[in-house]
Formats: sequence, structure tokens, C-alpha cells
Amino acid sequence: MRLVLCDDNRIFCEALAVALEARGHQALAIATTADEGVAAVARHQPDACLLDFRFHEGGDGVRAARAIKDKSPGTAVLVGKDQELDRIATALDAIAARRPPSRPRPLRAALTPREAEVLQRIAAGQGTKTMAREMNVTTETLRTYVKNVLAKLGAHSRLEAAALVSGPDPGEPGPEHPLLAALTPREREVLAQLTRGAGLREVAKQLHMSLKTVNTHLHNLRGKLGVHSTLEAVALARSARQQALAGDGQAPGELAAD
Repeated sequence: MRLVLCDDNRIFCEALAVALEARGHQALAIATTADEGVAAVARHQPDACLLDFRFHEGGDGVRAARAIKDKSPGTAVLVGKDQELDRIATALDAIAARRPPSRPRPLRAALTPREAEVLQRIAAGQGTKTMAREMNVTTETLRTYVKNVLAKLGAHSRLEAAALVSGPDPGEPGPEHPLLAALTPREREVLAQLTRGAGLREVAKQLHMSLKTVNTHLHNLRGKLGVHSTLEAVALARSARQQALAGDGQAPGELAAD
């Protein structure tokens, strides 16, 4: 889910953002006052806002929650001082389960030229440091570009953004393809799900395995493919499938004739 975190303890917010992103969520902004929180929600229109009950500077979380609902009716608001990660994650999962599927947004809608370049580089499997170096910007600036791209596309992760920009799902390369020859059937299934833009939790659900098992398969397949990131693995898989289809005289996404 796309989140705004609002608490007067910035260190707590930053640690929470890292922990939640590891669980498949996306922290769009961190605010340390009630007013900043309301402004961040109005700007980003997140799925949910985690809001402190009371701020040291006199801010009132309940009052801020009302203002947030006025400015962004679709944003769920969690008000409290619960710092237990598991309880926060459980509450977010419950909110996500109740939300209707989001409407698809036009691909690359309102992207700036730099954001469009970042999107292409994400689809190519580049990591943050590589993109920052080649675009001659700081990693902080690059991360801002990435957050803007994800927000404008309505994507929850870089994998989902890569799937969007890559067009129709190219399908899974057959096990006979050299790229996947060393992968086990389960590793190929995990890679195929990731190539379609699924997050780790969704992969676990679709393949009926634990998140820990998914991470194990992901670690193993990255090692076998000789890549350093999931995005690189996905980019390789899509490229291999497109090359195979081109060799058959078939356009990516086109079904072979019977």
C-alpha cells in the first residue's frame, strides 16, 4: 500500500518506513507535525496514513484525521501510538483487503522527461546507484524521481512499474531456454510471477508458499542468473522471452497460431 507516515519521532518513522517497505508497502512521505501530515496526504493521495495520536508541538491527531478525510476521502487513517510492527502490518493488510481494485491509470501520465527516463531504466533492471551515476544526480534525487514515478503510475513497487512499462506480459520463457536452464520449476514460477509485476506477498499467495520460501527461491535464482537485484532478474527474463518470440517471428504478447 502507498503510505504517509506522520509522527513527531522522525527516527521511528524512518525505521518504520524501511520495515514496511520490506513487507511490500511504499512510504511516500514522512511528516513530523500534524499540519505536515495533512499537507503530505493532500499532495500524495495515499492509500493510508499512519498518524500519531498527539504531537509534542500541540498537534491533535484526531483533528488532523478529520482534515485528512476532507482532503483525501479515499485515504484510510490509522490514529494511535502503536509501535508494534506486526500489529501495524496486520492493520494495513486488513485495510488492503477491504479496498476495491484501483482503476488503471494512463501509463506515463504526467511524467516529466527525467521521470520517464527513470521508468525506462527501472524496466531495464538498473539499481538506484547505477541510475544516479549515469543520470548524474544524487541517490536522494534519484529516489525522489522513483517515488514520483510510482505515485503517478499508481504502482506499489518498482517491479509493478517495470511490468507496466514493458507492455503486455511476454509470458514465461520455456525451461529449455538457456537463461532458465539452471532454474528449478519453482524458481521459474517465482520469476514468472515477478515478471508480471507481482509483489513478494502476492507471489507467496499465488504459489501457496511462505514469504520466507519465496525469498529463498528469489535468492537462489538471482545467484544462478548472475544478477544482483530482482529487477535485473525480471529484465533478463523479459528480454529472453522477447528474443525467443522474435526468433519465432512472433511479436511479444502475440499468441502463436494453432
